[in-house]
Amino acid sequence: MTAYLLTKNDENKKNNDMIKRTITYAALALLTLGFAACQQEEDIALQEQEINLNITAGSVQTRVNTLGTGDQWETGDRIRLLRWMNDQHVNYFYTAEVANDGAVTWTPDKKLYWDGKDAHTLVASYPNMNLLFDNFGIPSEQNTLSGLKEADCMNAMWKGTPTTEPINLTLKHRLSMITVTYTLAEEFEPNVEITPEVYCYTQYVFFNVHTLERQNVAWEEGDDIWVKAYKHEEVDADDNVVAKKFTAIVSPDAYAADDEFIRITIGDQVLTAKMQEDITFAEGTHYTFDLKVGKDVLTIEQVSMNDSDSPFGDGWNNEEDLN
Repeated sequence: MTAYLLTKNDENKKNNDMIKRTITYAALALLTLGFAACQQEEDIALQEQEINLNITAGSVQTRVNTLGTGDQWETGDRIRLLRWMNDQHVNYFYTAEVANDGAVTWTPDKKLYWDGKDAHTLVASYPNMNLLFDNFGIPSEQNTLSGLKEADCMNAMWKGTPTTEPINLTLKHRLSMITVTYTLAEEFEPNVEITPEVYCYTQYVFFNVHTLERQNVAWEEGDDIWVKAYKHEEVDADDNVVAKKFTAIVSPDAYAADDEFIRITIGDQVLTAKMQEDITFAEGTHYTFDLKVGKDVLTIEQVSMNDSDSPFGDGWNNEEDLN
């Protein structure tokens, strides 16, 4: 009898233990399912979270209001944005609308979301470039204001994990701007038409798609171009013309003394001015020159802000850093 009672108790204990384990496993299963459901909801919420993006241009003088301060957008300006995550690329296009008070609203062609929790790369570029933003072709036709703007290559990159904080992309100007103030000799008619061109060492600039640093490539014959410049005038308060100018955007490269630099066509006559000394143009920098157009010769002189007695100084001191 005693042995039977012990066996029954053991059996009851075993059943109770099994019930406890079953309850425990069920609780764990519910906990795991609950955690998975929460995690899935977080992932879905993250993927549905729109990216808070601000796009600006630095204090610069190429692009946007190209011949103004250069740091203001204009209605209709369009930027291409690449969202890059785990080798998956999606392109977006943002269009600017500028209010009377100067406030800028960027409207995308589709909503920009995070794609999961992994690290993302966002690359903005003006004007529209190829899929990976790895090169930019410098247009040779810059003789209109719109053509000049299309030559002003700008880009910016952001890397990081998804965030609810605003992301600021400040685009950097990657080329160099040349502005020449010119005067005509008395032999020419006051309103004679000229076609100005600026020499550019390369038609293309290349960028590292992971850093946006400019890539060095070997120069080859035929890579260079003559850029047709945009002519414009400076006027005073009474709308009188006080200076005639032309502007072009070129690659940031090195020029040696005696390299051809400016070419002017007047009727059937073509005149060329050469560099006076070695110079390396920097990215996002504005250089100004004075040019005298004679009957048979061009005379170009560098402009310096450091020489108070003459507008023509030694060296290239009128570089304006636009970055």
